[in-house]
Amino acid sequence: MPVLSRKSPPTLPGYLVFNPKEIKENPLNFYNRMWKEYGDLVRLPIMPNYSFYLAAHPSYAEHILSTHQELYPKPDIVNKPFNLMMGESILTSEGDFWLKHRRLMQPAFHMKHLGNLAEVMISCTESFMQEWENKLDGEVIDIAAETLRLTLKIAGQTLFSKDISDEQSVLGKAFRTGFEFVNYKMNNLWTEPLWVPTPRNQRFRRAKETLDNLVLDIIDSRRKNPIDSYDLLSMLMAARDEETGEGMSDKQLQNEVITLLVAGHETVASALAWTWFLLAEHADVAAKLQDELQSVLNGSNPTLDKLPKLEYTRMVFEETLRLYPPAWAMPRTAREDDEIQGYFIPKGSLMTAAAFMIHRHPDFWENPDKFEPDNFLPEKINQRPKFAYFPFGGGQRICIGKNFALMEATIIIALMSQRFKLELVPNQQIEIDPTFTLRPKYGIKVKIWKKIP
Repeated sequence: MPVLSRKSPPTLPGYLVFNPKEIKENPLNFYNRMWKEYGDLVRLPIMPNYSFYLAAHPSYAEHILSTHQELYPKPDIVNKPFNLMMGESILTSEGDFWLKHRRLMQPAFHMKHLGNLAEVMISCTESFMQEWENKLDGEVIDIAAETLRLTLKIAGQTLFSKDISDEQSVLGKAFRTGFEFVNYKMNNLWTEPLWVPTPRNQRFRRAKETLDNLVLDIIDSRRKNPIDSYDLLSMLMAARDEETGEGMSDKQLQNEVITLLVAGHETVASALAWTWFLLAEHADVAAKLQDELQSVLNGSNPTLDKLPKLEYTRMVFEETLRLYPPAWAMPRTAREDDEIQGYFIPKGSLMTAAAFMIHRHPDFWENPDKFEPDNFLPEKINQRPKFAYFPFGGGQRICIGKNFALMEATIIIALMSQRFKLELVPNQQIEIDPTFTLRPKYGIKVKIWKKIP
């Protein structure tokens, strides 16, 4: 084995365990300040013999997420809260179990299958916009709450052909309660164990039981009465292991369905909310987007054959993901002692590939804080290191739903931008909440205006 360097990266003095206030109140601001003060790799001691490493350079992200990914599994602080909600699944598992499930699920997310879901996405967005048609011109809405409702509607319909976005949906209510509980667990290191009968724990237990039973009922019903459906559940139920011919058990299907619900709505919803915010702030980009929509669609729906022609629409969303990546930090644990660019990383250290900082790194982005969709012209993409931009992660564990999310966002932006204009309500506080995804902390209030056909 090669001899590892014992050189430590630039280090913050003191231990974070004694000063957690700033990190808890605004971790994004804290890590951003550490990056600017200490550089692209900084060691933040948590307690004696245990440190957190902030990696804010494309080569470090590539090392952690791709070239040496076998040394950097996801940490318990991520897996344990998620496991409470979804059990062992493609998001939280490692090793052979993860590889088997990834192979089983991958075909369902191939573009040839996703094409069947485009019509579902269009239909959901159309019905959602019908609600907007009933609003008065100039009426104020919270676009962050609205996109969350729409993406949950699409997630339910594309997964198992059910709308769970309605406030009265029992399954939707149980899911939202469980999701908020995971969010709470993720952002509070010291919480009561689940067996302690606190009101929060009891609410979660009831919600989890309801969610599990309802999803299992859907699966059982499909087993007994198969339907001619192209939804993701049908594709997952039909998936077979190439070597053994086995499919997933009902419990495994349940876990993966809940996983896809969690991963498939919040991330896209928060990114879309920021998209509308940025478009409202940049009239020149919004005008260029309208020109493309007029040229390609001319008022029609963004069907599967037209989606590839909506190049600028896609670039607008990609640029939003650069500035506001939902997975803004990707934590991993060092399984063994390692070395990155001459710096020693001890076994057990907590590493994070900081997408938010790397996406704004001045060495790789001109005017890094400016909203500029032309950053995603092919010639500019080719000039950058691969891991200068990785909103969906990288390596073997790159997000399985990447193409799904990009297609969904492009459809929603194209449909809504043709029918409505959104104007920011002035003098509101727009702030990032980095507790789970990069949500707008207080929402984003906009006035909605119908466009004349």
